[in-house]
Amino acid sequence: MKPIAVLSGDKRQDYINQYLNQHGYPAYLKTTMDFNQDKYIICSTPLCKKGKYINCDFYSSFPIETFINLLKPNQIIFGGSIPRELYAVNKIKLIDVLDNENLVWNNSVLTAEGLIAYIINNTDFTINNAKILILGFGKCGTNIARVLAALSGRISVYDHTAIHLTQARALGYEGIEEKDIIHHIHKFDIIINTVPKEIFHEIHYSRIKKDCSLFEIASSPYGFNKDLANKYRLSLITCPGIPGATAPKTAGELIAKSIISYLERTEINGS
Repeated sequence: MKPIAVLSGDKRQDYINQYLNQHGYPAYLKTTMDFNQDKYIICSTPLCKKGKYINCDFYSSFPIETFINLLKPNQIIFGGSIPRELYAVNKIKLIDVLDNENLVWNNSVLTAEGLIAYIINNTDFTINNAKILILGFGKCGTNIARVLAALSGRISVYDHTAIHLTQARALGYEGIEEKDIIHHIHKFDIIINTVPKEIFHEIHYSRIKKDCSLFEIASSPYGFNKDLANKYRLSLITCPGIPGATAPKTAGELIAKSIISYLERTEINGS
């Protein structure tokens, strides 16, 4: 097998490189944009930063378009949250590691655990008995609710999908429908958003308690409106890439396992 280039980035990339080598794959850390000899290139999760630059630690603003233009036909690129428009580039194959359901679920577990550190470091009250609203009850929302409920947080859930609200209620959480949020929003100590879409309007921000803390877990385009949070002097804590920040070894190894699974299917089975 040809060497596997792991584009240098956050600590997850280091652990991906280590894990691959430990399991017999010829990986090495890449600190240049010369990909002439590479067949496999493992980029960061997310692949892009600020929506237009390649996510690496040796260039602060290397355009994603330039990166794509440097690639050669038949190269295989791994990364997370790959923008849909890049799939139109026919000469290369893009593999989004976050299309792996097992990886996404395990990442949501790491996110839930790591969020505890953000909450403890950014509030002056305990999770125990705190009134917590979670926006979105997908994989992240489900695990966040589970972890915070285990610490005796009082959990309420909003989700636009009826079945998700039913599941939340079945687990013992308060389920709040969209039309009812306005009547409950004043009572929460913590509001956690997991949905990359704005749910609140200005009237919601005006009714949130001044000592309530807002935690943004979603990726761009995010869910909380920073300008409205500032206008009403609310504490908004953005928590980007929690798995990579609080558990880079585990997160990196999960990505490496996903890549090994792909390589086993394609290299060994020839599929």
